[in-house]
Amino acid sequence: MRNNRKFTLLFVIGLILSLGMASAAFAAGSDKKKKKKQPKNTGILSVTTTPNALPVRVDGQLLGMSGVGEAAEFYLTPGIHRVEIEGPNGQSFSRDINIVKKVKNCICLNVVENTTSRPCPYDMRVDGPESVTEGDLVTFVARNVAAVTAIEASALNYAWRVSPSTARITSGLGTPAITVDTSGLGNRTLMVELDVTDGVYDASCRQRISIDTEVVRPPDPQPKVCILFDEFPFRSFDDDKARMDNLAIELQNNPTWNGYIIMYQGTDRKSQTAGEVGRLTRRALDYLVKTRGVDPSRIQIVRGGSRPTTTYQFWLCPPGAEVPVPN
Repeated sequence: MRNNRKFTLLFVIGLILSLGMASAAFAAGSDKKKKKKQPKNTGILSVTTTPNALPVRVDGQLLGMSGVGEAAEFYLTPGIHRVEIEGPNGQSFSRDINIVKKVKNCICLNVVENTTSRPCPYDMRVDGPESVTEGDLVTFVARNVAAVTAIEASALNYAWRVSPSTARITSGLGTPAITVDTSGLGNRTLMVELDVTDGVYDASCRQRISIDTEVVRPPDPQPKVCILFDEFPFRSFDDDKARMDNLAIELQNNPTWNGYIIMYQGTDRKSQTAGEVGRLTRRALDYLVKTRGVDPSRIQIVRGGSRPTTTYQFWLCPPGAEVPVPN
C-alpha cells in the first residue's frame, strides 16, 4: 500500500468591534507579555491557526506568524487588504478583507492532514505447468491480477531467473512471459523466479514470485528387434498360402516394416520328395508379390540350413532392427 498525505485548510472569519483606542496607521501584532496599544485609525486582523503557526502576509508583505492557542493580532489601516496565510505543501489561504477602524477581523485556520492509502498497482501471479518431459520447451507467464490501467501495467519491469544453471531461457527476458528449454534437466526441479518492480512503488509493492516445475526423464526406448511372426513345417503349398496371407496383411498394416522368410531344408523323406527349399522360397516370394501385392523390396529370403522337416520362419522387422539370423 502507498500512503499519500493531503492537507486541508479549514477557516473561520469573524468581525468583532474593537475596544481599543485609535492611534497609528499601520503596526505589527500582539505580544503575550506586553500587549501594544492599538494605533489610531486602525482595525485589527486576528489570526489563529492549528496545529502550527503559519506565515501571514498582507498585501504581499510578510507581517509575522499566526498564533496557536492565542491569536496573533496585526493593526491595519482601514480599507481592502489582501491577506495570505501560507499552509503546508504549497497550499495557502488568501482572501480580501475589508478593514474597518476599531473593528477586529478574526481568521481561524485549522490544518487537517488526511492520509489516504492506495493499493499497489500490480499484484502478480506466475502460471506454469507442474511437470514437463525432459526436452520440452515450457512457457511461464506473469499475470497482473490487480485492477490497474493499461499505462500502469505497461510500466512494470520483469526480471526472470531460472535454476539449475543448466536451464536455459530461450526467449522472453524482460517481458511478462519466458520460454525455457528443459533439455538435460531430467529428474530435476526447474525453479523459476520473477522479480517485479515499477520504479515508483518499489519500497512498498515490490514482488518476488517463484514457481517449481518437475522435469520428468522419459523412459529409455526399447531396443528395436525383429518379431518371429510365424513358424510352421511345410505341408503343401496350397495349405501354406493361408499363413503367407497373414504375413502380407501384417506388412500392409505396418508399411515401414520388412518381412524376412527363413527356410530350413528338411532331411526326412517327405521333405526330400517336396523338393529343394530354393524352389519353395521362390514360389512363396512370387505369391506374396504377384498375388498379395507386397513390394518385393520389403521381402528378404534367407536359407537357414537343415532341420528334420522343411520349415518356414516368418519375421517382421521394424526400421533399424538387426536382421534375424537362422538358428
